[in-house]
Amino acid sequence: MSRRLLKDTALYALTGVATKLIGALLLPFITRLLSPELYGSVDLISLVGLFAIELVTLGSDFALALYFHEATLDRRRLIGSLWLARLLLGLLIAVIGHALAPWLAVQLLERSDPQTILALRLGLWGQLANGIIGLWFTTLRQESKALRLFGLTVLRVAATALLTIGWMLQSSQRLSAYFGAMLVVDCLLALGLTLLMQGQLGRPDWQLLQILMRKGLGFLPRSIYFVAMTLINRQILLHFGSLEQIGHYAAATKISFIVWIVISAANQAWLPYSLSIANTPTANSSYRQYLTSYTMLMGAATTGLALFAPELLRILTTGDYLPAAPAVGWYAVNLMAIGLLTVVATGLTITKATAVLGQTSLLTAILNVGLAIVLVPWLGLVGAAIAAAGDQLIAAWLVYRAAQKRYPIDFDVKAVVAWLGLTIVCVALASWLPLAFSWPLIGLKLAIIGLWLGCCWRWGQPNMLLRLLRK
Repeated sequence: MSRRLLKDTALYALTGVATKLIGALLLPFITRLLSPELYGSVDLISLVGLFAIELVTLGSDFALALYFHEATLDRRRLIGSLWLARLLLGLLIAVIGHALAPWLAVQLLERSDPQTILALRLGLWGQLANGIIGLWFTTLRQESKALRLFGLTVLRVAATALLTIGWMLQSSQRLSAYFGAMLVVDCLLALGLTLLMQGQLGRPDWQLLQILMRKGLGFLPRSIYFVAMTLINRQILLHFGSLEQIGHYAAATKISFIVWIVISAANQAWLPYSLSIANTPTANSSYRQYLTSYTMLMGAATTGLALFAPELLRILTTGDYLPAAPAVGWYAVNLMAIGLLTVVATGLTITKATAVLGQTSLLTAILNVGLAIVLVPWLGLVGAAIAAAGDQLIAAWLVYRAAQKRYPIDFDVKAVVAWLGLTIVCVALASWLPLAFSWPLIGLKLAIIGLWLGCCWRWGQPNMLLRLLRK
């Protein structure tokens, strides 16, 4: 049972590591080639691109995962229908974005220079290729072709990193060079994958596409919500602060992705696994054990990341980005809460009541904006990170309540709240510690980590985790 989950998690983690290496690998170079202000522009343009890709895919990755193994469906028609839809939607979004780029530059970045406009256009055109790549990667994942998926991801990372660094070093227009390099690599990869896997492209079926789009739209509000709220938080931070602070915040999010690699991998493995065991006698206990273990382990990782954020920033960036350190832990709590939401929403996934996720997103969106407006003027980028974390934690609670009504699962709520509370206390402490390097301070941080590990050993059921590994 759990051996399968751990195996899938490990495979997805390797792919996730490779994917996130695009940001992590480029961080030491970009922060030396770009000022925090320009890096803030990179972050905002990237978020616009992420919003665009959600409009291109319309949640169909989730629909593909749900229907891929349906015996009554022709997989070739399934993939062919989605491929055509993404191609047409990608062209539409790219053309609209190209025309609106000057207006978007002023509205979202408060800039109107040619380099920013060109970078926006390149970033939006890249989403056409990203939609096609995402379809093929999802297909490979559903076919359990993990090694091929990992190899293609490594190839993509290496090509993007090398071309981006080389192009930026040779160009005085470094902002547009960054997005130009990514566009070239992604277009070549999308074309190559389509040619390589064209045997899986069946004739598009309009009725099948309607089913997929309708089911995918149930996931769309949640997907768009995450990107939209992130973009709104940045806009509030820009309004009360500056592009330089957004650059610091972007560096904090990149450091936080150290824990997101594991969280994202676990989330991707959890969806098919939770569905596959739903009708087994041990399903309830497996769900219960997983959520408690997840909260404990991610809490420990988040605490460690928050404590040693200044040291990581010193290694990976320049001194100009050190003010990002206090926000790292809080943003990691935000990512941890997203993983919590995925698990507590298991009942909704099993019953296919995904519309609840969209309704929850609408409610928490208002809270997110309100928290950001209150906290950002007071705490700056730390306030933006706390607002994001608070929003996701409340969303997880609302989804939990809704899922329990449709498919009750006996989660150990007290243990989850206890581990989560300990995490928040430690992250709050870490955000107030001095940024200066000193050995006594390092000793204090190690002592806090030791205390965490002691709590895990005493109350975290380590023997249960060992049994899972042996099965």
